[in-house]
Amino acid sequence: MPTANRPALPDPEAARRLISNVVPEIGLLMAAQARAQAETVRRFLDGRKPENAPQKAVELVDKTLGFFNGMTVVFQPFFLPRSMPQNPISTTLRPVHDALMTFLDLRRRPESGVQVRPVLTGLRDRLMMLSRTLTSLPPTALLPSIHPPGFARLREDVVAESVAENLAKLVDDGLSRYEACQAGIWPDPRQETLGPRFRWGFNPFLTGEVRDRYVRATEGFEQLELFGERKVLRPYNRENGWQPALYEFSHYRTIVGDKHPGIYAAYVAIAINYLSEVLGLMPDYAEASGQGRRRDPVTVYGNVGAIHSQVTNSSISAANTITNIGTTIQAVADRGEVDVADAIRALAEAIQRDSGLAEDLRAQLLDHVADVADAAVAPDEPRRLSRARAAMAAITAAAGPSSQLAVTVGTWHDVLRQFF
Repeated sequence: MPTANRPALPDPEAARRLISNVVPEIGLLMAAQARAQAETVRRFLDGRKPENAPQKAVELVDKTLGFFNGMTVVFQPFFLPRSMPQNPISTTLRPVHDALMTFLDLRRRPESGVQVRPVLTGLRDRLMMLSRTLTSLPPTALLPSIHPPGFARLREDVVAESVAENLAKLVDDGLSRYEACQAGIWPDPRQETLGPRFRWGFNPFLTGEVRDRYVRATEGFEQLELFGERKVLRPYNRENGWQPALYEFSHYRTIVGDKHPGIYAAYVAIAINYLSEVLGLMPDYAEASGQGRRRDPVTVYGNVGAIHSQVTNSSISAANTITNIGTTIQAVADRGEVDVADAIRALAEAIQRDSGLAEDLRAQLLDHVADVADAAVAPDEPRRLSRARAAMAAITAAAGPSSQLAVTVGTWHDVLRQFF
């Protein structure tokens, strides 16, 4: 099922490229900090005899180790999930990191006789080496383009319609968060994190592959979301339970800064595209789970003829659905909402005339249009509105980048989205 360039949803391929290409940009920011840290060590070496100020040397090494650890954290969402050996912090600084830890252990034992100057000189040289490495980082590996399976089953204790409604809400919430981040706004710390909510949305599936594929497609998202939080982490204390934070991921926020909203939005874009694809497959998943197709029956009185089909090989079922949609459209138009009626009519006609659609998919999409039309007749009924949102997401997911349906969805999306 195509996912790129879909109307109303951000392009997931562009999102994957952004996540990959941001690594060199972050590298340049971190290189400047590495050079500044090296300069601090140099001034210490030039300004006094390190052997005469062992405690100051220990403090400097402690601070530098904190700097190492902070920079390693910054790269984790981008390197560790897919290519841990490529993390430049680990490969460049591991030898000096181990030497510094040994140095700290020995300095705290007066009889050790460890030499301060060679250790600090090596530290300065390694920092400069790190700076050079960070200025020439290649983009990291792209996240894989993964789609949900064509077959899946739901648990026996869940209702497919409720699952679809929840997925539709998650897509809406994700799209709202995406749009805010695209405007440069950091996620509000009072908002729920999206990563776990998206993942939990697949809990009703008996087929674990639906969730597993999502996790692989968005690897690193939840970790990055955690690093970007302005909340305080609360480590566990056996005596008093959760206590005020001792540490938060300030290094990430300091270094990445105003780039975070765009990176975060890219992960959200990938996630909501996957969710939307699952939503589009829900009728098949429901049928595979023994729950059949979902739609309230619509009684038709006469032949309204509001939609004129040009398709001659439509099934009787599809023809009945078209007639029902026409009846509903006329009711919407009679109420004065002509633009909404025109939008629904355009969707139905585009689905009928799009030669790129298989007949079984055409019938499914017409059912989705009927759900949208039903909600337009009774916009005050939350259940119908939820089904309409799910239906629009499924229609959007099925629209290819250059199909007649995609053009129609793009043309009328604002009208329908404002209505629902």
